[in-house]
Amino acid sequence: MKKSMLSVIVPIYNVEVFLPRCLDSLLRQGLQEGEYEIICVNDGSPDQCGKILADYKARYPTLFHIITQTNQGLGAARNTGMAVARGEYITFVDSDDYVLDEAYNFVLSHFINSEESGTLCNRTDVNPDVLCFGYNYINTDGKNTPHTGPVSYGEMIFDGDGAEAFNRNSISPHVWTKFYRREFLERYGIKSENTCSQDELFNFEVFHRHPHTRIISTIVYQYELGNDNSIQRNSNKKRVIKQLEDQCHNIRLILPYLNEDDNMVKASALRSINHFLKIFYNRMLFIFLPWKRWRNFHHFLKTVPAYQPTHMNNTWQARYLAIIKKWAGRSYLIYIFVFFLRNFVFAKYLRPLILQRTKKLQ
Repeated sequence: MKKSMLSVIVPIYNVEVFLPRCLDSLLRQGLQEGEYEIICVNDGSPDQCGKILADYKARYPTLFHIITQTNQGLGAARNTGMAVARGEYITFVDSDDYVLDEAYNFVLSHFINSEESGTLCNRTDVNPDVLCFGYNYINTDGKNTPHTGPVSYGEMIFDGDGAEAFNRNSISPHVWTKFYRREFLERYGIKSENTCSQDELFNFEVFHRHPHTRIISTIVYQYELGNDNSIQRNSNKKRVIKQLEDQCHNIRLILPYLNEDDNMVKASALRSINHFLKIFYNRMLFIFLPWKRWRNFHHFLKTVPAYQPTHMNNTWQARYLAIIKKWAGRSYLIYIFVFFLRNFVFAKYLRPLILQRTKKLQ
């Protein structure tokens, strides 16, 4: 039996189409009951998720821990799961995604200190505080897809100070691509914020504290793009406004860290602020902002330090962000002009042409 027991936390809301696939994948991890636990937090789901969870609990009473609460949001559901977790490590799985067969067993056996470790990991004397692994994007609309095990190989591509890797953007912002040592999270009281882009906030709280971090190349996680209910892909005006307000809230939380003496902490704070700004300036063009609301955002964002990491200077994302920030943030009339270009010229005419051209080239 492995020395490290894993707590898998699955927040659940309105995902009855995807949920069985997710839970079935967690049953195929090559781990025995006692080596891991699956904590499902039903966040007041209005569909049939409660019945699905009851069925899995009846079949696997000691493996599944089912918690039902009134709807409080993704961050609160994750915190509920962390509060009852007993594993040495914690990982998160979104309930519309799934994990490749045998993946957790593979990672624990080869990259976390255990009886079988050492074949792919050259440092088995100390377990990491965080272990980061790879993922794929899929688009299945919840339909069944072939379940294949993880690649039968993988290598450790980083082993050291997590703040260094975080500042170099070597670490994804997603919490579901990581194992976190539970003791580390509890030592610093790290919890999930109930806000848009909470993953980046969570990881900032983790990585600016210099955790011993390992990054491996093994693909473990499958991220579903076909869920139309996903917050990230919903362009409802009210929801987009909430997302913009959340990005400003996130930046306010991070700004005080710019006064820290530790240069690594400052760099981590600037990286996270840049992440929130990218999301803000991208989403602000999804809907038309009235002048008063645009002005309120504009006044606040003028106080935020400009930051562009050198490794992004020559990427199209960096150029796009720079253009939007320079022009859409300069005046309201220019914002209207850029909004018109994005939604009625690029999105309607140029983007379809580009996609069509790409398909022909393929």
